[in-house]
Formats: sequence, C-alpha cells, structure tokens
Amino acid sequence: MTTRQLWFRLLRYVRPYWKVFALSIVTLVLIAATEPLFPALMKPLLDEGFTQKNRDFIFWAPVLMVALFLVRGILTFSNSYLSSWVSNKVITDLRVSMFEHLIHLPSAFFDNRSSGVLVSKVAYDVNNVTGAATQVLTVVVRDTLTIAGLLGWLFWLDWKLTLISIVIAPPIMLVVRYSSRRLRKVSRETQRSMGMITHVIEEACTSQKVVKIFQGEDYEAERFRRANEVQRGFAMRATVAAAAVVPLVQMLTAISVSVVIAVALGGGEGATSTAGGFMSFLTAMLMLLAPIKRLSEANSTLQRGLAAAESVFELLDEPAEPDGGELRLERAAGRIEFSQVVFTYAGVARPALSGFDLDVPAGRSVALVGRSGSGKSTLVSLLTRFYEVEQGEIRLDGLPLAQIRLPDLRRQFALVSQDVRLFNDSVAANVAYSRPDADRSRIEAALRAAHAWEFVEQMPEGLDTLIGENGVKLSGGQRQRIAIARAFFKDAPILILDEATSALDTESERQVQIALEELMRGRTTLVIAHRLTTIENCDHIVVMEQGRVVEAGAHAELLQRQGAYARLHRSHREPPHGTPAA
Repeated sequence: MTTRQLWFRLLRYVRPYWKVFALSIVTLVLIAATEPLFPALMKPLLDEGFTQKNRDFIFWAPVLMVALFLVRGILTFSNSYLSSWVSNKVITDLRVSMFEHLIHLPSAFFDNRSSGVLVSKVAYDVNNVTGAATQVLTVVVRDTLTIAGLLGWLFWLDWKLTLISIVIAPPIMLVVRYSSRRLRKVSRETQRSMGMITHVIEEACTSQKVVKIFQGEDYEAERFRRANEVQRGFAMRATVAAAAVVPLVQMLTAISVSVVIAVALGGGEGATSTAGGFMSFLTAMLMLLAPIKRLSEANSTLQRGLAAAESVFELLDEPAEPDGGELRLERAAGRIEFSQVVFTYAGVARPALSGFDLDVPAGRSVALVGRSGSGKSTLVSLLTRFYEVEQGEIRLDGLPLAQIRLPDLRRQFALVSQDVRLFNDSVAANVAYSRPDADRSRIEAALRAAHAWEFVEQMPEGLDTLIGENGVKLSGGQRQRIAIARAFFKDAPILILDEATSALDTESERQVQIALEELMRGRTTLVIAHRLTTIENCDHIVVMEQGRVVEAGAHAELLQRQGAYARLHRSHREPPHGTPAA
C-alpha cells in the first residue's frame, strides 16, 4: 500500500468527526494568520517608536503586543484540545475495530501468531497511527500557512533578499526525502521488536509456575534482555534518522540567514534600508526556523504513523472467519454424519483425518478413543467449524454444516474440554458467559447440577466472587466443575466432552459423572476420553487410528472382539512395569 493510500485510508477514521476536525483546522489558520503580525510590528516599533518617538504608537504598541499573544494563546489551547479529542476518538475507533475483527478471525490465524504480537498491535501500534492521521496534518497546515504568511511579508519587504533566502528549499527537500525512507523501514522493525517484548512478557506471566518450578527465571530474564536490546537498537536507529534532519535543516537555514544579513548590511534599498525594516525582515526570517523545524520533525512522526498504519491495516485486512451459510437452525435434533472427511493442518504432511466416516444418531452418546494424534479433537474442531473440511462433508440433521449460519450452528453445542478456559470475572459471569442479564436461579441450578454449589456458596461473595485470570483462585477440580456448570447453563442439544473429568479427584469425578449422565440424557454427546472407565456406559464407542475408524461398537462387544479397543483397555488396566498390582 502506497503512502497516499495509507494516509487517505487513515483519514476515513477521521471523517466521522470532520466538524470538530474542521474547527481545529480553522484555529490553525487563525494561528498562522497572526504569525506575521509580530515581525510586522517590529518595523513601526523601531521606526516610529525609537526613531520618531511617536507617543501614540509608544502607548498602543504594548497593548497590541499583549492582545496579539492573548489571542494566539486562546487559539493554541483550542487547537490542542480539539485535535487531541479527534486523535483519541480515532485511537478508540481503531482499537475497537481491530478487536472486533480479531475475535472473528479463523482459528488457523491464531495457530500461526503469537498472542503477545497481537496484543502489541492493538495496544501499542495503534497509538502511533494518530501521528499520521491528525498530528502531522495539524503541523503541516499550521506551519505551511505560517511559512506562507512570513514569506509573503518578506517578499513585501524585499523580494530580492527573499529569493536569496529560499535557495535552501531544494537541499532541505532532499534531506527530508532520504530520512523518510530510512524512518519508515526502521519504524516497521521497531514495532515488530515491541511485539516480541510483549510476547516474552505474556509467556512469562501465563507460565509463571513452570518458570519457577524449572528455575527458568534467569533464562526468561535473558530472553527479555535480548528482546529489549533488539528493540533498543531499532529505536536508536530511528532516533539517529530523525535527529539528524533537524540540525541539517537548521544549518542550511542559518547559512541562508547569514547570506541575507551580509547582503543587507552591504547596502540595500526599499523597506529593508531602515533599521526597522531590516529588523522586521530578520525577525520574520528567524521566525521561519521554528515552523521549518517542526515540518522536518513531522516527517519522523509521519513515517512512524504510516509504519504503524501498515501493521494495523494488515490485521484489519485479514479475512474473517468464512460464513456462507444461509440456513437458520433454532434447535437441532442432533444427528451428526461424517462422510469421507479429509483434513490436514497447515504445515503438516500427514492428514489428521483421512476418509473418516461416522453416523451419530440423535440423542445417542458416542465415545471417541485412540492414541494421541489419532484425530479425536480434530473431529470436534471440524464439527464446530473452527476449521473447514478439505474433502468430504459433515451434516447436522441432514444439513451440510457449510449451509448453516455459523451463529446458529455453534448455538447447538456445549463444550467442556480438558483445557479449561475461565475469565477474570465472577463465578456467575463465567457460568452464564455472554449473558450478563441471566437469571441467577438458573446459574445456581447449573452449579448444583455440576456439583459445584457446595464450594461456591462458601466463597466470600458467593456467585459474585472474582476467580482471577483463568480461575487461578480455584483448584483444578473446581475449575473443571465451573466449566461443566457452564455447559449445563447453555442447555445445548449437542454436548462435547473432551476429557471433561480429567482434573477431578476420584470422589469429585464420581459426583460429576452422575451429573454428566443426567446432562447427556436426551442429548447427542461426543465423549473424548483417555480413561476408558468413564466411557463404558456410552451407547457407542469408536476406536480411531491415524484419522480413521478401525473399530466401533458397544463396550462389551468390543472387548469380546479382542481387537484394538481390547488392547487399549488392557493397557489402561495393567500396572506400569515393576509396579505390583493392587
């Protein structure tokens, strides 16, 4: 995307606030209009005040000076407030747009991205965008008009000297052009390195127990130091590229001023021939230094902003999760059919599923067993359309999944997995997730059904107790039961249990198993389990190997066959080598 395209795309986010932004531009125009008034006062101040001793002018000159700076102060404050208001609105809108888009991206996107880098994009990169969207435009409008006004006054005073002074313009443009290219490149790398810093912090915080138990504090500290050194290196390169512009521009301007002084003192005619005229000309020239300096500094802000805009729009341009379904589905009966399904994860040679076939009648419970990597969890991901099948078809109640609206499809499922995910919120908010207006009696009923009410009612604030990030204040078994209560609360027609009781002790598992059997009644249930004792009562057991069904039937039937299931069953029952049986 070119600089022009990036910039105009950014301005689309300014458009909703164009009235406020236009008002800030008006204040800039007025500020720029008052700029030449100060050097204009210098000529009569010296000629009329000091030379002619004009008493009227001596009286009014200080009043005009104070009035001038009072007006400029009010205008400057107004502009700062208005432009900041627009900038913060743009930051807010961009962050909201990025987050809303982020949560609608497909699962495959998150498989290949670090969460720390994504956090950096939303939290850090977007801050630099407004530099290009509003701040640079503010500087360019104000200082361009200021320079135009001062140059107009200089031409009026002495056009020959003015032409001499503007000879520096081409060298300044070359300096700024070179620094622009360098700054854009370095700014991109700075943002990437900031993403790595965020990534290291995020991993160290979320894995702090692993870090401590394996004594990885020094290792993590060294990782963080290295990431910071990389970021510091890029930041210093950006500083050098930006800082070199200002002194070069000032030096070129100083040379121009020196030449003008030499020519003027060598003898001249017109408005600059008097002391007041020359002082007015010199003051206006010196006043040009500040806007020229700001314009040269604005280039570094612009390049950082455009580099950040590239990062922001890269995320916003990622294709959202596809949803071409048009069929509405209120509540499914629950029949699930897999027909010759093939699926391969990106970057993996061997398919996770290869010609997979399975027919699950409505209201039946089916257990999926097999060694790790046999494709059990992949089935769940395809069924809920976290991923799309490559070949074959999956149908729900005879309808192809791809034809069902994605929100309607996912409303049919409740999931309890071994990887329990809870939010840093209250117990009630976690059970009735995304339903802030939920009936508290229903929440309590779900907790009772999951055998979680006995510990929740003993908490300091009951249902309103905050459980910490990912339920850190709860034990593993308690976290699992909160997740099960969430499934009870949703009351979906299809239940997916992925090692749902893996974190429970024997007594808790027995209680929850009773509750799950009640929950499973009348619902289509897919159970993924390594502990085969938890699935013996399922209607149907499917044994998977390398993405295919190798055996299927009821528990007793499969044991009699002495096949794959019987071997798995024996391996789970036999004690480890060297350990006496109980």
